[in-house]
Amino acid sequence: MATETDISSSNTQIPVDSKKRRLWLIIKISVALLIIAALLTPIIIRLTRNKNTTTETMINTTVSFTTTTVPTDITPLTTKENNPTTISKTTTSSVSLTTTSSTTKPIMLQTFRRTNEVVYAIWNTSAGSNSSPSSPGQSTGTYWPTEPPEAALDGDLSTEYSNHGICIGSSPVQDVCGIETGFYITFKSEPFILVKFRIATNRNSEPRDPNTITIEGSNNTESDLVFGKSWSLVYDGDTGLATDPGRQAYGDTQTILNNSLSFRSYRILITSKRGEQVCVSYSEFEMIGRFPD
Repeated sequence: MATETDISSSNTQIPVDSKKRRLWLIIKISVALLIIAALLTPIIIRLTRNKNTTTETMINTTVSFTTTTVPTDITPLTTKENNPTTISKTTTSSVSLTTTSSTTKPIMLQTFRRTNEVVYAIWNTSAGSNSSPSSPGQSTGTYWPTEPPEAALDGDLSTEYSNHGICIGSSPVQDVCGIETGFYITFKSEPFILVKFRIATNRNSEPRDPNTITIEGSNNTESDLVFGKSWSLVYDGDTGLATDPGRQAYGDTQTILNNSLSFRSYRILITSKRGEQVCVSYSEFEMIGRFPD
């Protein structure tokens, strides 16, 4: 028996069920998307952190070379099963390169050559004391008239400077003759830093060779150079003639250590000589140095 259907009621119910199904579908999709997003977020964060860490590591890595040797069969090593063992060798080396460059200005030394500077002969004078002028003659406190102090600075080994000191030109012959004699000079150029010097022997008498000397410097005016307080000691020691180089020949070059002081005037005094004679005599006193920077 056929049952009558309420068509109007059925038509009203269908749209309501369809809306519910759509709503549930949207809810399910949204929940699924939220779950997927929740699962993917830590992975993205982890990948981002790993990427940043890798970048930082690469930046901080110094020059490093890694050499990997392809596995090579070395002489077989016998194991319990008598099987050859293959050895793989990996070598890691790190190279650090440091380059340092410096420029050193070369020091140019010059030899002083006298032009028309006045050379003052002195005697009876020691380092730090007042200068006593010496004049030409053959008595006490004189130098040979034909062998003046200028001869020690003319660059000519055939000339020489001879001073008697407390002795006279003939006798007696003593080892003190010519001691505490010398000269001083003022440069016409700018102050000069004395770095080295050498002395040349006289023409015919070994006992007259100077053995030890003092060198002093001053920047005072020329009129004040007679006073001992005007001078500063630069050198006190050997002349470089301990071994006789022969006649009219230079001895060993002497170096003045750690001297950076420049002076306009220099005073040279003989403090001992090789032997007994009526005077001290030398053909050249060569001054080697430089001008201040």
